[in-house]
Amino acid sequence: MNRLPDAVIGAFWMLVSALCYVASATILRGLGDAYSPFELTFIRSLIATAIILPMFLHQGGKMTLIPPRFLMHLAVAGFSYLGILFWFQAAAIMPVADFFALQFTTPLFTIALAIIFLRERADAASWAATLVGFAGVLIVLRPGMLEITFGAIAALLSSVGYASVNTVIKSLSRTTSATIIVFYGNLLLAPISMPMALADWKTPLLEDWPAILGVSILSTFGYLTITKGITLAPARVVQPVNFMRMPFAAVAGWIFFTEFPDLWTWVGAVVIFLSTTYAVQRGARQRQQAGPAGEKS
Repeated sequence: MNRLPDAVIGAFWMLVSALCYVASATILRGLGDAYSPFELTFIRSLIATAIILPMFLHQGGKMTLIPPRFLMHLAVAGFSYLGILFWFQAAAIMPVADFFALQFTTPLFTIALAIIFLRERADAASWAATLVGFAGVLIVLRPGMLEITFGAIAALLSSVGYASVNTVIKSLSRTTSATIIVFYGNLLLAPISMPMALADWKTPLLEDWPAILGVSILSTFGYLTITKGITLAPARVVQPVNFMRMPFAAVAGWIFFTEFPDLWTWVGAVVIFLSTTYAVQRGARQRQQAGPAGEKS
């Protein structure tokens, strides 16, 4: 039996990732603010570490308290803390589809941070696409017409947090494998998130544990599968599949919470997504033209 092309397998893993993230956010929306995002972030860090540990050991990883380039690993964990914390905060109180519309800004923030801190080059077209993407954010938020909620701000701060993680990983991955980065990122996240979690701790009710575990496991697998998809296929192939989060989220919001995004949310989401996809694909083509180290086509 012939093996499927890597591009098809990569797109499949990206689709699985979209389902995992939407399911996680939907469960969290059902929990609401019953538990603080500090506590949920801490629990998630423990569960993620337990899930990733066998993969780390299977690939020959050796656990050490201070791995090489420790400060970079600590930065990954610190920015992950902000990304996950605000992700939990926003997903708990925002309509599911509105939340994912704003989450599409993560690649835009990643591009901007890479240009500023990694000194990556960007031409006028890439900058224009990035600005168009942020115009899409204004379409979703409609400042002056709608009240800008704390949930919307938290969703954007989550995107900034994850974009910062992506920027540090870009640098760290030159000398360190993805498995080691993900493992230490989650391992170090536990002590970082513990103090605020204990200060705001509320012992979960027995009937809430399935939801808390579901949120933690699904978000972890969402991260692992999106990483798998990106490693198997170029961004220009898998990035469009990422937009499936929006219709999945709209269906979940409609079924479970009788919520459906309005026309302008859809318009803004499409603008953000198309500009992001263009910028990502253009950057990939430029890296490919620059030499063999670029992205595969």
